[in-house]
Formats: sequence, C-alpha cells, structure tokens
Amino acid sequence: PAEQEEEEEAAALPRLAAKFPFARGELCRRVRFDMRGRDVIVFLHIQKTGGTTFGRHLVRNIHLEQPCYCRAGQKKCACHRPGGDKDTWLFSRFSTGWSCGLHADWTELTSCVPAAMERRGCAGNRTLR
Repeated sequence: PAEQEEEEEAAALPRLAAKFPFARGELCRRVRFDMRGRDVIVFLHIQKTGGTTFGRHLVRNIHLEQPCYCRAGQKKCACHRPGGDKDTWLFSRFSTGWSCGLHADWTELTSCVPAAMERRGCAGNRTLR
C-alpha cells in the first residue's frame, strides 16, 4: 500500500523533457589528451554555470605528476607540462589570465588562443576537438 502510493505520486509528477538531449555516446566518450606533448585544454568559461569554481579546481585540486604552482595571494597559477617550466597544458583564466578578453566566447577563443600561446612561447597545436 505505501509503495503503491509512492509510485502513484511519482507517476503524477510532471516529467521534464531534456532541453538539450545528449546521446549517451557523447556524454561517455573519451578524448586522448597528451599533457607531455602539445595538447592544450582551453577552458571556455560560461558565466553563471559554476565555471569559476570548476576553473579553480582545475588548477588547485587535480592530482597531477606536476601540479599547477599557485602562489598565495595570486589569482593565476603556473600549469606547466611535466618536466618543463615554460610550456603550459591549460589555457584558462586561472592559468593564463584573461588573455583573450573578459568572458571570451568560442569564436573569440578559436581566433585568439593560437596567437596568445605563441606569445607565451608555447608550441603550436591547431587541432580543434
């Protein structure tokens, strides 16, 4: 009886349709990332989505062979490739600053990142995934 009531209540609740339905394969796909090579993660920050918290976790809380180096009181951290002290594997507000402008969108990032990385002396990689 109690279980039946719960089932009836659950059935009476409106079902929310997914606004942006993603195929399971898209959500579970794996992408090869070579931190030692020339691959770079470009973090696209979207306002009001928890992006600041996530971006901060990228530089402070991931266990890496060579963790990002964050100085106390500094907003940016140095995220160098393992065994290096110049080339970076992360392009984000918390590693390179607002190199492409405040809240740069996808179009701005795709045109700005290669030049910004070159200015930093990082090897070029123009493959978009």
